[in-house]
Amino acid sequence: MPVVMIHANSVCKESFAPQIAMLSSSHRVIAFDLPGHGASSDAIDARRTYSMSGYADALLEALGVIGIERFSAIGHSLGGHVVLEMISAGATIDGALIFGTPPVENNPQGLQAGFKPSPEMAYTGNAELLEEQVPMIVELALGSEVRNDDFFIRAVRRTHGLARQYMIEAAAGGKGSDQKRVVETSAIPLAVLNGQEDPVINLDYIDTVDFANIWEGEPIRIRDAGHALHRERPDEFNDALLRFLDFVTASNTLPIEGMPAAEA
Repeated sequence: MPVVMIHANSVCKESFAPQIAMLSSSHRVIAFDLPGHGASSDAIDARRTYSMSGYADALLEALGVIGIERFSAIGHSLGGHVVLEMISAGATIDGALIFGTPPVENNPQGLQAGFKPSPEMAYTGNAELLEEQVPMIVELALGSEVRNDDFFIRAVRRTHGLARQYMIEAAAGGKGSDQKRVVETSAIPLAVLNGQEDPVINLDYIDTVDFANIWEGEPIRIRDAGHALHRERPDEFNDALLRFLDFVTASNTLPIEGMPAAEA
């Protein structure tokens, strides 16, 4: 079963390098650059594409072009919201892991409940960034060790500024699904991971969400990690990811009740 990875705001698919390296020998891994990010072109119709639901539509279309009908999904921050939009759109997802992603109602009150007021939230929706804000976005998305990494500095600079602006405007304007309702009603297995010290996510809010089918019974917090736990605590993150993918695989190979199991 393919594993689809979707990155955070203003970075690129290479943010998942530790996970791609780990999974490449055992899974088909498909990591996208969202439109307006990385090696992907800028959106032709920016208002249509630069939103959580617009990104989901674009990626589902791309998956259809390459013949992917079923997959597991991993989404970080904005990428997690895109995964939830895919679920809302009826995509055939066998399991989803999201991190740094509070599933909120699609209104300003929902955003205020799921996110903490923070300096980072003040500029991640800006079309234009101050020079000192570029490494701050890298650090938020990928951790302090790569704050000044040339590749990721260039990735943030390359990101189409309207991708940030229009995405935040669309979220504040209620475009897209009620993601809180999505996770409270979807039967798709969902793993929810977060860093204990995440500076922008309201972890207490996440603990109040009544998930319909959450892996291991509750959201998981990883100690000594912030918003970039896949890079800050890669061993713990990768262990959880592998266990979740094994769980999803086993869940999809169990015989249907009343039918005999297939013989080898």
